Amino acid sequence: MRPTPANALWLLPILASVVAAAGCRLIGSGAVVESTSMAEAPVATDSRSKPPARTIHLEVLFVRCDEHDESLREELWNFVDERVLGDPTCRVLNANGLRAGIVTGHLPPQLAERFTTNEVAATSTDLAGLDAALARRILQLLPGKRSEIVTASQLRSVVLLEQCDGEVRGGTYHDATAQVALLARPAADGRVRIEAVPELRHGPVEKSWVGEDGMFRLETGQRRHRMEHAGIDVTVPQGGMLVIGCAGDASATVGDVLLREHGRGDRSTMRLLAIRPLGRGADPLFAPADPVGESTAEAGSLTAR
Repeated sequence: MRPTPANALWLLPILASVVAAAGCRLIGSGAVVESTSMAEAPVATDSRSKPPARTIHLEVLFVRCDEHDESLREELWNFVDERVLGDPTCRVLNANGLRAGIVTGHLPPQLAERFTTNEVAATSTDLAGLDAALARRILQLLPGKRSEIVTASQLRSVVLLEQCDGEVRGGTYHDATAQVALLARPAADGRVRIEAVPELRHGPVEKSWVGEDGMFRLETGQRRHRMEHAGIDVTVPQGGMLVIGCAGDASATVGDVLLREHGRGDRSTMRLLAIRPLGRGADPLFAPADPVGESTAEAGSLTAR
């Protein structure tokens, strides 16, 4: 028999209890099931998210030597692995007056002391005009962020000859500054990948729009001649050192403009550029859970040096 409205009133408390126990809420004439309340729902996290990138510390050494310095011009390169760059890269570098490689073992004492200094490392990246036999700098780079090492500045006029794709091309640049554009990226196994590309800033200061990170910004500076063909892209192991020097006699090659003495009439003096990672590199994907603490520890070890 169909229940009357008066008799059906006693069913309402039972229906309310069933709905509450089932975790339902009524919307209009329908019901939406909720397994847990919003307050009890766990916060969704992405386990694949990377921790913040850590600063990469690089020690940059600028070692002065003479054309007839056999220890740095000849003996040193017996301990430098140039093959790690690959034969094609080595041929291009030599054609442009450069040679480079990685030192992974211990150097003999007479060579090791040429790369050792007791002076406090500065953070300036301008190494031009230094008369000291050895200059030392500490760079703190964010992974993949550009930095510049100035090797020669205030060149009123410089002639540059380049070999690229089997062709020789040249030009004269005024009010020039020779530098190395540097990028560093950590690897998962403690190594650090270093990209070093020779550049020449020249001409008057101009304003130009530069695209970066998906947006444009107005930049004031000189024109930049970037020599990608003479660039170096290599992974340096922990405790290793990247060495870049001149190759061949004095002329107007990329190596001469970058690392040979300018403006004194005597082109027999040159520099060796050495880049050494400090501490252990680690890709953020493989970094520990507390990168801030490790960064502080690395900064402390730099101070101790």
